[in-house]
Amino acid sequence: MSRGCSMKLMQSPRRYQASFAALMLVLTLVAAACGGGGSKATPTPAVSGPRATDQQYLKAICTGTQAFSDALVSKTTAAGIAQVIKDFSASMKKINPPADLQTFHAAFIKYLDGSLSDPTSLVTKSPPEPPASVRQRLASEESSVPECKRPTFFDATAAATPTSAATPGK
Repeated sequence: MSRGCSMKLMQSPRRYQASFAALMLVLTLVAAACGGGGSKATPTPAVSGPRATDQQYLKAICTGTQAFSDALVSKTTAAGIAQVIKDFSASMKKINPPADLQTFHAAFIKYLDGSLSDPTSLVTKSPPEPPASVRQRLASEESSVPECKRPTFFDATAAATPTSAATPGK
């Protein structure tokens, strides 16, 4: 009995670290989804209605990345993780992003949809990235969004130092 408990305790920190690393990677990937790598992004269908504010956009990003991070720990099949990604993509498709996030938004949705056949690939695949000025603006807004409990790839400090995303607690 005590051996089972100790094994469980040993696995819990590993799962937390893996979850945190995955979240940071996804956030980095989201940041990369917007960027100017010169690749042509497939436009997403136009969403009618008012544009989302930065805070509304951040809420969607943080909610989706947290759900993905949780799925890496709690889902036992690739199909379960893929469903979380599919839901994340669907929620992003409903958003009319801020004007300067249009390119990133389309690339990020394409990135999410492209991972459905291999959902854990989001942990290792580099995402698109928004321009540095947009990342900085969004990073300054994160603290005002309750769903953004951890820094995202928008965080200017994390974006400036590529290894910071892989370092828990930084």
